[in-house]
Amino acid sequence: MHQDNPLITSFEREGPHITAWTRTSSSPVASEDPKEDHGYGHLTAPLRQRGLEVTVEYGLSDYIVHAALPDGSSLIISPSQEPPSEDPEFPESWTAIRHRDTGLSVYEEIYDSEPGGPDARYGGSVPSLLAAIDTRLDQLGVPPRPEQRRSSRERVADAVLHRAGFIAAVSFDGERYHRLPAAMTDPTEQRRAVTRAFAALQDEGFTVLCDSALLTSKGRSPTDRTALSAFAQPRVSAALTPSPSAGPRTVRTLLATAPPPRPVLPPARPSTTPGR
Repeated sequence: MHQDNPLITSFEREGPHITAWTRTSSSPVASEDPKEDHGYGHLTAPLRQRGLEVTVEYGLSDYIVHAALPDGSSLIISPSQEPPSEDPEFPESWTAIRHRDTGLSVYEEIYDSEPGGPDARYGGSVPSLLAAIDTRLDQLGVPPRPEQRRSSRERVADAVLHRAGFIAAVSFDGERYHRLPAAMTDPTEQRRAVTRAFAALQDEGFTVLCDSALLTSKGRSPTDRTALSAFAQPRVSAALTPSPSAGPRTVRTLLATAPPPRPVLPPARPSTTPGR
C-alpha cells in the first residue's frame, strides 16, 4: 500500500452495536454529492469502481440506477415498481436488465428476485444482486475494479481485531469491516473490547479514530498501560476482604528478628552395659 495513503481504523457505534472499519485515507465515496444517489450509494459505488457512468433517476414509482455500458447498451437496476416496495429503504426484491433501443435492439434480464422470478429465493439481498451483475459485466468485458487484494497491513488489522473479540463481516457494497458479536450489548463489555483493540492497533502503528465514549478509563490515553492493566488485576480472595459491616481492624503480625534458639537436649545418661 502506498505510503501516502496510510491505513486508518475507525470505531463507530451503530445503534446498540460497535463496528470497526479499516480504510485508506483516500477511500472513494459513492458520489461527490450523496444526495444524487438517493440512498443507492451501495449500488452506485461498485459500478463506478468499474469505470461506469452511473446516474440515479426516478422510474414509475421509485428511483432506479442507470449505468451506461461500453457497447452502447444500458444497465438498469430497479426495486419493485408495480406495486412499489412497502419499505423503500429495504426493497423486498430487485431486477437488473440490460437494454438498448437504438440500432441492434437488446433486452436481457440479468437478475429478477421478484416473486416468481428466477432469483426470487434471494429476495432483497443486495450482495446476491451485485454478484449477478458483476458476473455479467465480466462477460461483457467491462473493466474490473482496481485490485482488491488485502495488503499485509490489512491482514494484521484483521488479526488484531479478531483477538480483541471482533467478527469479520461484509457490507452491502462489498467492503470488509469488523463488528462485535450481536449478543454483546453490555456497554462496559463493549468498551473493554474496543479499548483492547484500540491499544493493540496503536502498538502495531495504525492510526486509530474512536469516540472517547467507547473507551474505558475516560480522560486517559487508551495506550496507557496503567489503564489497560485493569484487565489483568490479580483477584483478592473474599476470605481476606474485611466485611463491609465491620469497622477497621488491626491485625498484629510478629516478625522474627533472629532465629529462635535451638532446643537443648538433656545430658546423656551413663550406660550400665559393660563395654559401653
